Amino acid sequence: MSGAQLWVLSEVAKKPGLRVTELARAMSIHQSTASNLIERLEREGHIERRRDLADQRVVRLFLTPAARRAVAKAPGPAEGVLPDALKRLSTEDLVALGKHLFKLTSLLRVRDASGKKTPLSEI
Repeated sequence: MSGAQLWVLSEVAKKPGLRVTELARAMSIHQSTASNLIERLEREGHIERRRDLADQRVVRLFLTPAARRAVAKAPGPAEGVLPDALKRLSTEDLVALGKHLFKLTSLLRVRDASGKKTPLSEI
């Protein structure tokens, strides 16, 4: 199982009945990407889609028993160590990091097909 798939399962485990749009927002990914992840997890028997009783147009996501076991055994954090670490930084630290990363990327140079070096920030 991929890290992204495990992340999907952990998000659904945290909030059973999550909708695809809510999942995409939680993971900061496009809705079509979330749908593709869900389709594969459903084929593999990890996700169940159920229609909302109040509004049949709404589809909600639930874990299967096998998926609940997989999430329980998985190391954390499911979303990955970088997003987890970034969440724990203060706003001040994030602003400073952003400035330093911009400076770093402006110093990095890549060669295009003609061999010309171009700053990464201009690509």
